[in-house]
Amino acid sequence: MAETPAKPNPTPAVPDRIKGPPDESFEEKYNSHYEFPLSIVGSLLMHVMIAAVLAYLILVLMGKGEDKSPVAVKTMAVGGMDDLGDGSAGSGGKEDPLIEKMNIDPATAAEQSLADPSKLPEIKEDIKQTIKLIDPTGNMPVSASNAAAYAGLDKAIRDKLLGAQRGAGNEAGKGTDGTKGTGPGGTGSNSTLGRNMRWTLRFKVNSGRDYLDQLKAMDAQLLIPIPGTDKCIHIKDLNDPSSQKTVDPAQFGDLLKFVDSRADAVNGVIGALGLPSGPRSFCAVFTKDREAKLAKMETSYRNRRAEDIEETIFKVTIRGGEPEIVVDEQKVKR
Repeated sequence: MAETPAKPNPTPAVPDRIKGPPDESFEEKYNSHYEFPLSIVGSLLMHVMIAAVLAYLILVLMGKGEDKSPVAVKTMAVGGMDDLGDGSAGSGGKEDPLIEKMNIDPATAAEQSLADPSKLPEIKEDIKQTIKLIDPTGNMPVSASNAAAYAGLDKAIRDKLLGAQRGAGNEAGKGTDGTKGTGPGGTGSNSTLGRNMRWTLRFKVNSGRDYLDQLKAMDAQLLIPIPGTDKCIHIKDLNDPSSQKTVDPAQFGDLLKFVDSRADAVNGVIGALGLPSGPRSFCAVFTKDREAKLAKMETSYRNRRAEDIEETIFKVTIRGGEPEIVVDEQKVKR
């Protein structure tokens, strides 16, 4: 039997020769010069800019249309004053006239409240003559604001509030009820009358109601002159304006008083009280305790004696329903 010749071993397959380097990865192919992050950032920036332009165009087009938004509604105090203190729109775009007129310098406000400001020196002299029975020296200072305020009162009421009436008893006197005496509060700069003539209260108010609330916080009573008479309406409790009675103002001659004759202020307070219009002034009356505290503040301000002071202006601020009072200005005698 013939032997089958052995088959030669097959030649092993040789793999194809690699033709060049392997393919680059995605990161290597598109990020060799930071193309990928730069393109992402550039794309985002472009989209943001397009969105901003579109938003701006939409706002501009909306703004050109007719304003059909509802008219704002808010409660107003009697007399048409701004309870919020923002100032209501008016002719020329000025602030609320009440706020503007009530929050200026007292001396300036005094002159503006007079029909003829040039007569202010004459008014001061007239008041000095009125209180001459109480202050024979005639040297008691009278501030411009107080002179203008008292000038707005009828003479009969002014004389009674100043305590300048002659006694009618058997003995000569300077009181207001016919009894012997030297007049309300004594005489001189360190008396109640001297303080009434020298002191000015500067309130920061937003409306007639706000003004009334601040006077209430100071425990004030109100005297409102009745036109054509020498009597006043007395409101002792400002929390209950209906509790009022007609009184002779002479009985308040020995108390600290603050008279306001500015038309806007008076009308605002009268309206807030719910009283009929007509009065041209009102008088706030303060307790002896309040007067004593203010007197101590006055002399402590610059360590001056009352006799050396021409005028003291107190700034009144109400915080949390309580008054905070400081000496704002003080003028010395020349």
